[in-house]
Amino acid sequence: MKNNIRQFCFPTSVAEAARLLSRAKGKVLVVAGGTRLTRNISPQVEIVADISDVPLKHIKADKKWLKIGALCTFDEMEKSPLLAKWACGVIAQTAAFVSNAPARHMGTVGGNVVRPHPLNNLPAVFLALDAVAVATDGRKEKSFPFAEILKPEVMREFGSKYLLTEIRVPAVTKSWSAATDRLAATKTDWEAWANCVVVGAKKDGRCLDVRIVLGAVLPRATRMAEAEACLLGQPCDESAAWAAGFAVTAELQRLTNASEAKAYACEVAGVLARRVVIAAFQD
Repeated sequence: MKNNIRQFCFPTSVAEAARLLSRAKGKVLVVAGGTRLTRNISPQVEIVADISDVPLKHIKADKKWLKIGALCTFDEMEKSPLLAKWACGVIAQTAAFVSNAPARHMGTVGGNVVRPHPLNNLPAVFLALDAVAVATDGRKEKSFPFAEILKPEVMREFGSKYLLTEIRVPAVTKSWSAATDRLAATKTDWEAWANCVVVGAKKDGRCLDVRIVLGAVLPRATRMAEAEACLLGQPCDESAAWAAGFAVTAELQRLTNASEAKAYACEVAGVLARRVVIAAFQD
């Protein structure tokens, strides 16, 4: 493939990588795992910055946050004892959806988040868990609510103006009920018709708080507000789950303008959401 790459750089610190972004003004392609590198190199790119040696592979928690370094691989997340206990292990389970060995061992949190694709699994789980993305421009650190970075105009700034360093998940979510699943032709198929994450809290058998997030059907992971409204304050039973599933289908049909091409995905997404709601709130 023809390109205009003239230089490869290997920064070893966040500060060095951020300075490179600032100095090159949009001519740098930042890579870590590099699993999608050859698919979308802009002709403006003159420098490839391999940040795989930057120390951003931590998974740790304090009183306020669960912190996941941007260079953690899917394999590291799946096998993390901390993530296995956080929100019913929903982050580790999502990481396990990545099927092939090269992607599992090379693909990173940062790449899955800032190189957006409707089929990427991690954005849905981080959106559901009220995560924030932490980035730097070389001068100061900035935190973005996860819903904000999914906007195309904000996402474009990552890798050009900002370097993603960490995903932070509020500590309060550690004890939340949660579940996730996806529907594809096979378990190893990257192309899913839908993936769904449900997280929330319940008390005395009733839903106090909930997030239902769908991925793959729309261009980016999206919360299903109408389906969430069906569950709030209701008993955590199959009847509420059925209502939420129907609401997911109806909301997706509206958001896709009743597109025939998306009709099947909308229908199965509702079924998937119902199953995941039941799994998340079962005793």
